[in-house]
Amino acid sequence: MRDFLNPIKEKINNGEIATGFAITLSDPQLSELVGLAGCDFVWIDGEHGAMGRSEMVNLMIGAHAGGAAAFVRVNSQDPRNIRQVLDMGPEAIVFPLIGTADDARQAVAACTYPPHGVRGFCPIRASKYGSHDISDYYYNHFKDLWRIMIIETLEGSKNIEEIVQVEGVDAVVLGYGDLSVDMGLYGQFTHPDVQGAMAHSAEICRKYNKPILYFPTGSEDMKAWIKNGAKLFSFGFDAFALSAHIRSHFPVLEKALQEVAEEEK
Repeated sequence: MRDFLNPIKEKINNGEIATGFAITLSDPQLSELVGLAGCDFVWIDGEHGAMGRSEMVNLMIGAHAGGAAAFVRVNSQDPRNIRQVLDMGPEAIVFPLIGTADDARQAVAACTYPPHGVRGFCPIRASKYGSHDISDYYYNHFKDLWRIMIIETLEGSKNIEEIVQVEGVDAVVLGYGDLSVDMGLYGQFTHPDVQGAMAHSAEICRKYNKPILYFPTGSEDMKAWIKNGAKLFSFGFDAFALSAHIRSHFPVLEKALQEVAEEEK
């Protein structure tokens, strides 16, 4: 398998933006499509997507076939929850709801072999099915995997300086959706309190040189977060994008019907 993570690191080091798209549906053609469309990574959503382990590994295969890295969001930092995912060979594990440095340490330990972690050793696809020296995977697994923490609560925002200093935390997602809910401000992404917490988190990430992964809501938001130091953008989610595209055709059809009716009068 190709190296899909280093090109992303190189883009970031060169001052470029790495791009991706989130998949919640389980057809691997979707993850392949994202890569072929030009994105650098596919966000495979194992927290909210309706997918099992078999679908997840197929989505990784699709991402790699399309030339993109596989970033897998799991639903907790419990090592029993992610051992299989790690053995499938993703380039990054994305951990939700990280609120404290202890949460981050547990997440890193779940991805790391003893004596520094608690991961069990039996990489299958991750070691190219044993077709290469499996010891290479063991010795390089820490540097060849990104561990990405999602800061999406007020607790996480308050503790972010301690979180980003945990060894093995490679990048941070700033999640404004859950943050707004946690603050009792559902959907009010531009509320001063939400924006203040986001700005604080961004400042700390810049201070410690931790890449920010962000889901921009539009062109102005994209410009703002380029200035805020975001290094990776995900352009949205498959199900929402497909639904929005389908719905956008109904007013076009209604207008066309009205114009035809007017012309026929």
